[in-house]
Amino acid sequence: MKRSIISIIAACIMAFFMLSSFKTIPSVSTSKSLTFDRAAPITFFGSITGGIGTTYTGFVQATGGINASGTFVMPTEVLGMALHCIFILSFPAGTITIRMNCNMVTLNGQWQIIEGTGAYQNLKGGGSLIMPNDTDEILTGTLRGI
Repeated sequence: MKRSIISIIAACIMAFFMLSSFKTIPSVSTSKSLTFDRAAPITFFGSITGGIGTTYTGFVQATGGINASGTFVMPTEVLGMALHCIFILSFPAGTITIRMNCNMVTLNGQWQIIEGTGAYQNLKGGGSLIMPNDTDEILTGTLRGI
């Protein structure tokens, strides 16, 4: 009886070590995050095509560190002579949410990425922007991935 218990314990220990030596297969991600070793230039060109109240919609084109086309939603808020916008860009590989602060007199300002999803989940970046007319937004700057 003593010998059979020792055999069972030995078999369990061997089975444990054999099973723990197998490497698990990592799960496959459907979208890879972007990574940049150094700052990559970017331009976002947004063109407003519609909207309701203070929320605008339209099409966006990204060139440089990201080359993609998509759509956007842009809720806006006017505070004095400043325009504060959240520019939510939807591309096939994910979304990028940008905070924009603009001067209503000079029609230029600054932007910064505040969130990304999908391939853009670790994206950071910012730069300057201009509003050359009532329907276009042109953002230029740099991107970094973590």
